[in-house]
Amino acid sequence: MKTTSWIVSPAPFILSRPTVSRMSVITLATLTPILAMLAVAKDYAALLTVAASLAGCLAAEAAGSYFRGKNTFGDGTAILAGVLVGLLLPSGMRVFVSFAAAFTGFFIARVAFGGLGAYWIHPVAVSVCVAYVSQAAFFPPPLITAEGIRQAGDAFAALKLDKFAQLPTDQGIASFLNANAFSLFGIRLPEGYVTLLWNAPSAIPAFRYNILVLLASIVLIAMDIADWIVPSAFLVTYGASVWFLSPIPFGGAPEGGNVLFAVLTSGVLFTAFYVLSDFSASPRTRIGKLVSGFVAGLAAFAICGPGGSSIGAAFTVIVTNAVNPVIEYAENRAIASAEDIA
Repeated sequence: MKTTSWIVSPAPFILSRPTVSRMSVITLATLTPILAMLAVAKDYAALLTVAASLAGCLAAEAAGSYFRGKNTFGDGTAILAGVLVGLLLPSGMRVFVSFAAAFTGFFIARVAFGGLGAYWIHPVAVSVCVAYVSQAAFFPPPLITAEGIRQAGDAFAALKLDKFAQLPTDQGIASFLNANAFSLFGIRLPEGYVTLLWNAPSAIPAFRYNILVLLASIVLIAMDIADWIVPSAFLVTYGASVWFLSPIPFGGAPEGGNVLFAVLTSGVLFTAFYVLSDFSASPRTRIGKLVSGFVAGLAAFAICGPGGSSIGAAFTVIVTNAVNPVIEYAENRAIASAEDIA
């Protein structure tokens, strides 16, 4: 019978990553500015949706703790999941639906298909998909249509064709940046992108404040709270697919798709840095993470297309989670082969 040898180094022992509870607290802290923006905008319906989702996840955690016979509230993951679910649901979603979707998704992922620190499917994505399947009418339609893209030439032009509401300061900020920064590199920021960065037109709070998500991602990655490989591979793959392939179905030539519009809509950035980057639902090796991010990027392009989808990002996570066990199996085989050789 083959035995495994363990090599234990002498003290001091170094913890290379923050504890789960600390990771939850820091991640919640990065979400505080978004919640504050909702309060400033007096979007009390969105805050009520967040509260209902939070209650649903806490109730699911209580049920899971009862079945496991162990109190697991201390790690803060239920609170974090509740806030994330609430931000990914449309403002004004029925309170009972928000509660039930969060409870169902969190209970399935944490109790039925996972546990503490690891789960096969991400509870946040499951909760959002459950809400969509049960109450699809509450989710906003796509920001753009195929006819609009054909008529305007690209996705962002199609959005402007519909005269979406821009911030009053959009034109001034874009002109300032073009004159003092982007002109040095020979590029120009068209009007409207400042709105997409600061307050994008969406009923889903997580889709609105892309600049806050970008700033939060720097903090999360710098503090080793979130993985950087999966979201990077995801964004590069999705962006490349949009650039090269998205014009083709609308009668355009390959290349020239609007990557910036695609990334700043559909909740792509929020999903990349708050859901896909979760260590608990990601492969372990760098190659495995790269493959997972690549799969996520292809799935996002297949589901979200050139951008503007209200639910595509959540289903992208589900598709990626379904492939991750295959990646993990390959990782285990590779690790086992390396140990046999050693």
